[in-house]
Amino acid sequence: MRHLPLNLTRLMAASVAAIALIATPLSAAAQAAPTPEQMQATRAVTGELLKTLSGKLQASMKENGPAGSITVCQTIAPEIALGLADKTGWKITRVGTRVRNIDLGTPNVWQHKALGHLNADLKSGAKPETLEWSEVVTENGKPTLHYAKAIVLQTQCLACHGTAAQLAPGVAGKLKANYPQDQATGYAPGQLRGAVVISRPL
Repeated sequence: MRHLPLNLTRLMAASVAAIALIATPLSAAAQAAPTPEQMQATRAVTGELLKTLSGKLQASMKENGPAGSITVCQTIAPEIALGLADKTGWKITRVGTRVRNIDLGTPNVWQHKALGHLNADLKSGAKPETLEWSEVVTENGKPTLHYAKAIVLQTQCLACHGTAAQLAPGVAGKLKANYPQDQATGYAPGQLRGAVVISRPL
């Protein structure tokens, strides 16, 4: 059996590898990455949602108390997210580690993975205000940025998300009426409550 010279054999192997690489296109997501401007815009929209919701909730708490403010998260929060979605063309929502609104707050597969990453980073000592996680995936053949910004429970949130003994008067009954399948109680301050999640094309 005739053997090719070693140099020629190596050259042919390298050529075959190069042809294979050219013939195997990278996915759209692998070729794309969000620009600093795109990430800044994504963070800005997330910040706008959280700031607007916080202002509405604080105002309602002063006027109506915790039990009377449950409707803020139930109706006003989705309206804020929908308004921002209409303005940007992105998908924007909030999801929870324990679900309260099963129609809007139940995480999908990617969001569940993102919550896992956020929770691990939080337990590793990451500062809540800097806690985020993102990934570029291919959707309908196009690169799409999935982004999650952590929502970490604050002490004032215990009135509606704490243990049974910590819930404010009237909250338990209101939750039972508005969210019969509620799971979002029993939290402690500093725990991951959920995330604002954005999906946007690049």
